[in-house]
Amino acid sequence: MIYFHKITKTYPDKTLFEDLNLVIKKGSRAGLVGANGSGKTTLLRMIIGEEETDEGAVQVDRKVTIGYLPQEITSTSSKTILHEILDEVPEIGLLETQIEELSNRISSNPDNQDLLDRLGRYQAEFERLNGWSIESQAKKVLGGLGFTPQHMKTPLEQFSGGWRMRVALAKLLFKQPDILLLDEPTNHLDLASLIWLETFLKEWTGALVLISHDRTFLDKTIQQIFEIHHKTIHTYAGNYSHYVEEKKLRNEQQAAAYKNQQKLIVDTERFIERFRYKESKATQVQSRVKSLEKLERIAPPEGQQSRIAVRIPQPGRSVRMIAEFRGAAKSYGSLEVFKSLDLNLERGQKIGLVGPNGAGKSTLLKMLAQVEPLSGGQLKWGEGVDIAYFAQHQFEALPLEQSIFGLMASEIPKWTITETRNYLGSFLFSGDTIDKQLKVLSGGEISRLALAKMLATPAHLILLDEPTNHLDMQSRDVVQNAISSFSGTMVCISHDRHFLNAVTNTIIEVDQGRIRIFPGNYEYYLWRKTQSDGEEVKGEKVSSANPVRKTQATDYSERKKLANRLKKLPILIDECETAIAHEEQILDDSALVSQYEKIQAALDEKERLEEVYLELLEEQDSLKKRFS
Repeated sequence: MIYFHKITKTYPDKTLFEDLNLVIKKGSRAGLVGANGSGKTTLLRMIIGEEETDEGAVQVDRKVTIGYLPQEITSTSSKTILHEILDEVPEIGLLETQIEELSNRISSNPDNQDLLDRLGRYQAEFERLNGWSIESQAKKVLGGLGFTPQHMKTPLEQFSGGWRMRVALAKLLFKQPDILLLDEPTNHLDLASLIWLETFLKEWTGALVLISHDRTFLDKTIQQIFEIHHKTIHTYAGNYSHYVEEKKLRNEQQAAAYKNQQKLIVDTERFIERFRYKESKATQVQSRVKSLEKLERIAPPEGQQSRIAVRIPQPGRSVRMIAEFRGAAKSYGSLEVFKSLDLNLERGQKIGLVGPNGAGKSTLLKMLAQVEPLSGGQLKWGEGVDIAYFAQHQFEALPLEQSIFGLMASEIPKWTITETRNYLGSFLFSGDTIDKQLKVLSGGEISRLALAKMLATPAHLILLDEPTNHLDMQSRDVVQNAISSFSGTMVCISHDRHFLNAVTNTIIEVDQGRIRIFPGNYEYYLWRKTQSDGEEVKGEKVSSANPVRKTQATDYSERKKLANRLKKLPILIDECETAIAHEEQILDDSALVSQYEKIQAALDEKERLEEVYLELLEEQDSLKKRFS
């Protein structure tokens, strides 16, 4: 369907591709990966003709339709977004007009066979294009991407850049081209819209080439990986997780082959040197010289990117109750976000806030950060609690004329030059890079630096608003490692499910002024939602402006769920007791008495497990009474 033949693409500062060959077949579902600046976006732009090749050619089969979503959208319009979508099939509107005109003419001249024949042809074409259902299809796509019926009547020019990007994506999905080229389509989506798009692309029958730094999204939508590496493309079958494993295996095999070949070369050269001047060995020496000349050298294995040890300063032990909302309210004029919010934040909690856009996640985070005042109620803080807040656009306040090193040195003046360089290195700023001025950094580099700056000063509570936005895979790993190693309390908003699973132990769902608390990571939250959405169970609490009265589970299926839960509880209780005993062994180990961090971690984990243990016992007692 699309063929790259011996492509070379060079810029003044570097060569992206050299003698590149690639075939994108009908129905291919590929993830395009590679380091930042390796040419992923350039490759997509060459397909649609927005970038020229220096050598070679890109051939697209005739009649193949292509839909391309760039990273940034600048165009706007005074049309409503629904009409923006419908205009993607202009022939529908023209046919509607022609059918209406013919129908009016036929009403006054019903016996005109020519008019009747033309009307029949127009109606047949209108049906072929699904004209009768086209508006409902457009609304379905827009609804899936988070637009309400009222939004659909609103002019495009009234929306922000992120929402305009969603409209551009909706246009592509609505037109259903033969191949979709999507460059970071998830950057402006909330979790609900991201999951909807994921489901849509799973059912997509056309071809797909996708650039994304969302591992979970890649895993669920693609079936092969195109990796840009060393100015060419390597193909891997399977999803992203399979690619990571396969790449590791290939590197290990290459390392072994390289090692064996290097040994062969050394042995051969030693033989040549030893017998170079012996006539009796002249034939053998010449044979080995020729064999070395003809030997196709194996490249040294790719430098293995070791798991970077991110060491961030840790806060001291805080009080148990970090913060407490009591009857908190927040309104913007007539818009009521929260009316009577009760919520406790405790030491060691790693909380992920999830919910649809506009539900109040960012408002809740800003209330905690004290950049948004409460309209009513109280926010009480634990004694001596320090907080740090990472906002999506806080980098705008950074001194852009300053260098990376200068910024960090002024932030923590007590650090030595070596300590500052090592800390920056753990966040992927090393060598001459640290002398760059902030104004020349990419969005991802600025975001990574802003997070490094925030984490350099220990705080008991860190508040993070989309910390992995615009970061590549390696940078996301660094940020994830840093947050995972943080010993304090955290509240974050993120639509990166891989990140949420790795760094959270509590999920709070925010929706329509209510919160539901799930003790576990994002995968556990999804599992609980599928098990019994709307049912309050162990550890899942509800705070609401209008608390809902809990109904008795009297029907058979509900009682069966609860009975199964009652059977499982003894197992969970035993597991919890075992885990508590393990932490107690650590605390009793005299060899660890001087290792404060391990002792503190064991104490915190023991406290958390004991709370879970008590909750499980209470739930067991409650269910036993229910079935007695």
